[in-house]
Amino acid sequence: DKLESYNKPFFTELISVSSHTPFTLEGLQDRSKVSIDVGKYKGTYFGNYLEAVNYADYAFGLFIDKLKEKGLYDDSVILIYGDHNGLSMYDENMLDFLKQVYPNMNDIEIKLNYTRVACGLKIPGVEKLKITKPINKLDVKPTLAYLCGIEDGISLGTNMFGSKNYVCLNNERIITDKYYFDGDWYEISTGNKLDLNTLSKDEKQKLDNYYNEMKLELDLSISISINNLLKEDKKWMN
Repeated sequence: DKLESYNKPFFTELISVSSHTPFTLEGLQDRSKVSIDVGKYKGTYFGNYLEAVNYADYAFGLFIDKLKEKGLYDDSVILIYGDHNGLSMYDENMLDFLKQVYPNMNDIEIKLNYTRVACGLKIPGVEKLKITKPINKLDVKPTLAYLCGIEDGISLGTNMFGSKNYVCLNNERIITDKYYFDGDWYEISTGNKLDLNTLSKDEKQKLDNYYNEMKLELDLSISISINNLLKEDKKWMN
């Protein structure tokens, strides 16, 4: 109802906490809104997590239905994404569940599972588009600016539809479509440490470039934060 009162065009951000730890859904009177049967995980931290996410999914569905009812859905760009991991990397029950689905899951894939968050993007007039390359949350702002036809301004990320094909995290990890860097390079498909001597000169140079670009990106990010550089750019802030 509040969105309906805004002048168009508008931008709004909603933060949900139902699927945030401790996943107990305190205050939810009608438990029928949780429709998932978590079976043997009932009462566990992982089971509570699944129920909380199931309820969040239900609530988000109501929100989408309301947008359609109010005529705000068709011409809106809608992005939904997770803030961070939900559970610890080696939660016993989560790993038990995952290994039923992916029995050959290696340790690097477990670390990637911990790192990844859900992300979905609805763009008017676009159907069944899947971005398969690695992207991260720094890419959200420039992507929305691109889709809405407005000037991006200052961004550390890049448009998701651009050519960048790796992401780096603030703990100096790097993820590409094939490799994972955590002090050493690993092959995602096998989980094995990568023998750089087996790579071509071009492939090794590419990994070196990823590492150097990661260091530069993090140095810029830290400098902006520590020195409050965005505050100094009065023209941009205005």
